[in-house]
Amino acid sequence: MKIIYRFLSILLVFMVLCSNVMIYAAEGDSSTGATDYATSLGRTLGEIYGARDFQKGEANKWSKAVPDRKEVTAMFDLEDQSSSYVRTFYSLFRSEFEEGYKDAYDKAMFEPDQTTLDQGVSDGGSIGSLLGQTNGVKDYYAGYDINFKRDLPSEKEIRDTYKLSNDYDEYEEGFIVGFITAYEESYNDAYRAANIQQASTTVTSEFVTIAGAAVGTQDGRFTVNIEPGTFYHDVNVIITTYIDAYKNQNKNFIKASDSYNVKLINSSGIADESKTIELTFEYYGDKIGGGIYRQQGSRWMYIPTTIKDNLLVAEISVNSLGSTGTTFSAFLDKDIKILRDARGHWASDEIEAYVRRGIISGYADNTFKPDNNISRAEFLTLLSRVYNWNTSWFGGSAASFKDAGTFGSYLNVINYATGQKYIYGYDDGTFKPGNPISYTEVETIMNRVLPNWSFRWANTANNMLYEKKVRSDSFDGMNNKITRAEVVYMLYKMTN
Repeated sequence: MKIIYRFLSILLVFMVLCSNVMIYAAEGDSSTGATDYATSLGRTLGEIYGARDFQKGEANKWSKAVPDRKEVTAMFDLEDQSSSYVRTFYSLFRSEFEEGYKDAYDKAMFEPDQTTLDQGVSDGGSIGSLLGQTNGVKDYYAGYDINFKRDLPSEKEIRDTYKLSNDYDEYEEGFIVGFITAYEESYNDAYRAANIQQASTTVTSEFVTIAGAAVGTQDGRFTVNIEPGTFYHDVNVIITTYIDAYKNQNKNFIKASDSYNVKLINSSGIADESKTIELTFEYYGDKIGGGIYRQQGSRWMYIPTTIKDNLLVAEISVNSLGSTGTTFSAFLDKDIKILRDARGHWASDEIEAYVRRGIISGYADNTFKPDNNISRAEFLTLLSRVYNWNTSWFGGSAASFKDAGTFGSYLNVINYATGQKYIYGYDDGTFKPGNPISYTEVETIMNRVLPNWSFRWANTANNMLYEKKVRSDSFDGMNNKITRAEVVYMLYKMTN
């Protein structure tokens, strides 16, 4: 029975992905698709069992052979449906099972020469075709190469699932041959049909003039909004939809949309960098955990998102899009952490982005203390997470500092940073990991970390003043101490 259950469960995925209509409708739905499916399976299984019972010498008793409601509920994964829906589904299934069973039993009785090999081929083909079609579509949307053998049941599994060992050898052989032949044909047809269907509906390409425009997908679920004056010459915006399965390792994420790859071809290379581009996703989920994410390698990186009018909305810089393409998707984070004192703060967007990316976690009391100074060790820890330093193996000399015994969990990152000569200790042989770090020190360290020695804190301070209307203490002196919020803002802007 395991294969039957698996087969029927996969059929659910097929109906969702292929037709975008769930096979099991909500209560009261009497769609032709759901009705046809219940009657089709009832009829098919009735025919199989009717022919089988005759060959076994059993009496013509369809009511004894028909699966009960509990078995049908398990077979077709109806546990989450309402009782009235299950009752209707089972009634249709049972009625057609009776018809199929009686017809097959009578046929086996009066046409014995045709109830062995031919009947087996036909019955096996009916079931094999349904399962092959399901798996063909499933494999396409999962991103697999076409290969009908991937999930093809073995002959033993087919034999055991449909109790063929209880039947005549001719019927068993015919059933298996018919099953495999029909499975291969329907698998290949369904896989290729899905490919053609997606190719014809998933690419949107538009030219946008200086007047700006909203470029949306054909299904209306994703839009790129470019305001007037963003580009001085026509640009080509190309959106490719990927109806993909979510393969990220983070089990707290629920995929809330398809993925959209956005290419922006700007032949002049000129744009108003003071403007932003707006991304919107259609969204009806949780108001707290929903967000827009940008794909970076194998990871999905959260982008500051607002939710309004059933839309997820994010602003990205003009330079975020290019001819190589950037992929975006919507996710619901089931385990989102809210830092109380970050709400309403001038750097709330950047802090939330780093929380949701797993770069910062705040304190045990669910605060971040954004306006507190950041220590030397905390700053290095943040850098290590943003720039993916491998601090676990690096052989440095942190142990030589007189206060190395105070490093605790910061030992590895201090070891790495001092070994790379990003930061040094004091003349008295100490490192003082808890000392607050100054703007001057941050500027020096960033120029050592970055390859071109072009970082100037003054640029970040000016951006803060212009964008956030916040005046940095660095304007009063670069030896003043930088805050935790300022560091997060700086790193977010530099890496996005």
